[in-house]
Formats: sequence, structure tokens, C-alpha cells
Amino acid sequence: MHACAHTNYKLSITMGNDKNDLICGQSLYDSIDFDFYKTLFDPVRSDILVFLVCNGKKNIKDISEKFTQDRSVISRHLDLMYRYGIVSKEKQAREVTYEVNSKFILNQFEKTTIKLSEMLHVSEPQSINSLSETK
Repeated sequence: MHACAHTNYKLSITMGNDKNDLICGQSLYDSIDFDFYKTLFDPVRSDILVFLVCNGKKNIKDISEKFTQDRSVISRHLDLMYRYGIVSKEKQAREVTYEVNSKFILNQFEKTTIKLSEMLHVSEPQSINSLSETK
């Protein structure tokens, strides 16, 4: 059984003694920004993202009012999302507003798609519908 797991930003692979498996696993790990996706797909951060997509630029007060978590927890989520480029923030006087960084997010998805297509030996990225038709 093959299993991949990464801890502390390092890949540890259990794949027998096959050097090719190790190289392939490391290549996959290097090709995908797992920390970006882990940050993006956390349930609370995903909900924050949806809220900002639907409501546009908002300050921490407006955002935190829509969630059950404390404002400080939402603030930490937004800070992490900012560090990974998922949201941008703008400070005017004492107010900080957050907005979805859609170009960056879409660019990350595009880069991942291209790299995975190369690794999976797909000649050019295809739509999900066309890939499912070839099965």
C-alpha cells in the first residue's frame, strides 16, 4: 500500500524501496502548494471566502458578525489567508478591509492543473467533462 504524508513541510513517503516512487512523490509534493490548498479548504476559511465572494470587500467587524467564532479567531483566519495570498487587505486610517484575491487563487489552480497535467502525461489540460468522457 502506498501512502504519502507530509509533516513540517517535508515529504515522508512509505513506498517500499523503489527510488522512482520516492522521486515521483517528491516531484508531486514540489509541484503542488499543499499549504495554499490546506489554507484555502479549511471549513471556516472556505466559509469566509464564500462570504467575501458574495459580499465584496468587508472589514473584520462585518465579517466576524456572520460567524459563530470569536472575532479574534476570524482575524487569525484572515491573517493566514492574507499570508497565502487568498485575500488582500487594505488599511485606511484605523479600518482594515479584506477582499478575495481572485486572480491569485485562479493562478494557483491553473499552475496546479498544468503541473499535474505534465506529471500525468496529459498533452494539454482538459475540462473535467472531457476527461470523464475518456474513461
